[in-house]
Amino acid sequence: MTAALAGVAFTFAMHWLEQLGTVEISGWAMFDAGELAVIAAATATGILIGWAKAPLPLVAAGAGTALLASTLLGQWTRSDPVLGFLLGVAYTSCLLLAILAVAVPRARRSHVRRGWDLAFAEAREHEVRVEQAVTREREAMAGEIHDGLGHRLTLIAVQASRLSLDETLPDRARAELQRIRENAAAASEELGETVALLSERQSGATASLSGLGIGDVIERARASGVTVHGTIAPEAADRTNDHTHAALMRALQEGLTNAAKHAPGAAVHLAIDFVGDEVVLEMRNATSPVPPSGRGGHGIVALRHRIEILGGTLDVASNEDFTVTVRLPRAAVPSTTAADFGPSRLHVLTEEAADAERRRRRVNRQTWLAPLGVLAVLVLVATGYSVYNSVASVLPPERFAAIEVGDSRSETERLLPPTDMPDSPSPALPEPPGATCHFYEASVSFAERVDVYRICFADDRVVAADTIPSDG
Repeated sequence: MTAALAGVAFTFAMHWLEQLGTVEISGWAMFDAGELAVIAAATATGILIGWAKAPLPLVAAGAGTALLASTLLGQWTRSDPVLGFLLGVAYTSCLLLAILAVAVPRARRSHVRRGWDLAFAEAREHEVRVEQAVTREREAMAGEIHDGLGHRLTLIAVQASRLSLDETLPDRARAELQRIRENAAAASEELGETVALLSERQSGATASLSGLGIGDVIERARASGVTVHGTIAPEAADRTNDHTHAALMRALQEGLTNAAKHAPGAAVHLAIDFVGDEVVLEMRNATSPVPPSGRGGHGIVALRHRIEILGGTLDVASNEDFTVTVRLPRAAVPSTTAADFGPSRLHVLTEEAADAERRRRRVNRQTWLAPLGVLAVLVLVATGYSVYNSVASVLPPERFAAIEVGDSRSETERLLPPTDMPDSPSPALPEPPGATCHFYEASVSFAERVDVYRICFADDRVVAADTIPSDG
C-alpha cells in the first residue's frame, strides 16, 4: 500500500513538472523541459530513498508502480505508446540508478564494518585464550620453582636442627641454629601453601608430569598409541638443572600430544642432545593430509613463553614434516624480561583496521577528486574556448566599413577575423536566398550585448553586410 501511494504521488509530481515545462530546449529534440525536470525529480527521489534505507520489497513495488504510472503519463503527453513506454523506462531507470548509487556503497561499507567487527571479536577471544594458556604455564613454573626451593629449605631446616642438638657447639651458636631451623621451616610451610594454591589451578596434563622422567613420558605416549623413535643423550636429566629439565619435559609432552592430535598414526622422531652449554630437543612427524577439525589450542604459545623466560628458543616449521626445535641453557635461570612476544594479534588487527580506514578515505578522496579534476579540465577548456572565440570573432568597425555588397569572397575574407560567432544573435535577420551568413562582434564581449555584424556570401560574392544593433 505504501509503495502504491509513493508511486501515485510520484506520478502527480511528474505531471505537475510536465505542465511546467512546455518550452522546448533548443537543440535537444529528445526531452522537453518538463521531462528533464521529471528526470531530475526521479533522481532526487531515488537518492532520498537510498539514504532512507528502504526495504527491497518496498523499492521493487514503488519502482513497478512508478514505471506503470510514468508510462501512462508518457503516452498521455506524447500520444505515442512506444515513446510513452520509453519515457516510463527512462524515469524509472533514473529512480533505480539513484537508489543503487547510494545504497550499494552504503551496503559495502556496512559489510566491511561487520567484517572488521567479527575480526576484532575473534582477536579478543584469541587474546583471552592465549592469556589463559600463558597464565597456566606461569603457574606451573611457579609451582615447580617453589617445589625445588621447598625441598632445599627442608634440607636446611633438618641440617640446622641436627646441628642445634650438637652439645659440642657453644650455646649461642646452638640458639642461632635453632632460629635458622625455625625460619626455614616457616618459609617451607609458606611455600607449601603457595604450591597447593597453584596446584589447584594447574591443568591435569602439567600436574601429571610430577615425578616422571623423559623415558616415562615417552612410554606413556607409546602406551596411548603414538609411535616414537629417537635418540636421547645419556644422563640427560642429570646434566640439566630443575628448570631446564621441567621445560624439556613440558616441551616433550606438548610435542607428543600435538602429534597424536593433529597427525594420528604418524611416527614421531625425536632427538635430545647437548651442544655446548645448551640442550637441544627436536621432534619431527609427518603432517596430516587432512586438516585438523575444530579450533587449535594454545599449548605452543604458552610453551614458547615458558622457554623464552628461561632464555631459550622454540622454533616451529611446517612443510612436509612438522618440526619443533627447542634450545635451552643447561642451567637455565628464569627471567621476567626474557620473553618478548611482540605485538599482540589485537594490536596488529587494530593497526590493519586503521590502515584500511586510511586507504578507504584516500580512495574516497580520489573518487571525488578524479571527476572533479576532469570537470575542472572541461571547465577550463570550455572557458578557454569561449574566451578565444569571443576574442577571435571580433570584427573592428573600420574593417566592417571597408566591406561592401558585391566584393569578392577572397578579398573580403582577408578582412575577416579567424573565426565567427558560434550562434546567431536573436532576433535573427532573414537570410538572402542561397546565401551563407557569418556573424562577428564589434568588440570583445563576455556578458554584455554589443553590435553584431552579419556578412552573407553567395556565389563567392558578398550579398549582404548588415549590422544588428545591441538594443535590437
